[in-house]
Amino acid sequence: MVQLPEEIIPPLNNQAPSEQKLAQWEDQLWTDGYLVIKNALGAEATAHFRKRLETMVPSPGYKVSLVRLFERGMDFIALLENEPVLSLMRRVLGPEMHVVMLQGHRNFKGGTFSNWHADELHVQRLANVSDEVDYPPVINTVNCHYYVVDVDESLGPTQVVPASHRACRDPRPEDGDVPGWRGRGPVSLTCRAGDCVLQSGQIWHRGAPNATGRFRLSVVPAYGRRFVAQRFWPYLNYHLSRDILDRCTPSQRKLLGEHEIGAYG
Repeated sequence: MVQLPEEIIPPLNNQAPSEQKLAQWEDQLWTDGYLVIKNALGAEATAHFRKRLETMVPSPGYKVSLVRLFERGMDFIALLENEPVLSLMRRVLGPEMHVVMLQGHRNFKGGTFSNWHADELHVQRLANVSDEVDYPPVINTVNCHYYVVDVDESLGPTQVVPASHRACRDPRPEDGDVPGWRGRGPVSLTCRAGDCVLQSGQIWHRGAPNATGRFRLSVVPAYGRRFVAQRFWPYLNYHLSRDILDRCTPSQRKLLGEHEIGAYG
């Protein structure tokens, strides 16, 4: 039996955005591969999750990441339905989408992922296909970083190469130490506490070096299309406890991966 703590669920946003705003955000995700939503969390919720991350026991074997936060309290599960992110994810990834990851990040000086990379290539450019050949943009997963502290350049913001999700390949040595894609170089996604930074899993990105003695703190759900496998370590041997699912609404259970019978099982 999983014993969840007696948690407080802070006030979250439940107002779905307008169709016009959703269309605008969706267009930016498809075009640039990233998006920053201002004030995605209110002040009370931001303070709540900041305290939770600051005081949480580390995940064994992990340096920066706090994994499987749905095991740490219903407040993290409630965050999965926070608006406007939920409506945008359903629009981009489809109504059957689910969470493939739910982590917290405590990036510290010397501890960030500073190499340029794409998380996962769902469509990969063949080695003999020139970069001049257009590939369609692919968005099968979206990482959503809810920052609970202000992130300026000194704290090591997420940096992305706009539109590089269209490259359909990893950065190569010939792209340089600071890679670019079709004339566009990296941008730093500085933000305020409560903002949410969203990025396609295929975009080239990194965490810039943290030059301070402070943590860069974020709660990071990653949403994926129905066919994308969930990444709950130790993977094959992981079993999401019924004790957790029984406390969830049908919508929350679906987000955690409880789907009806479909193709392949």
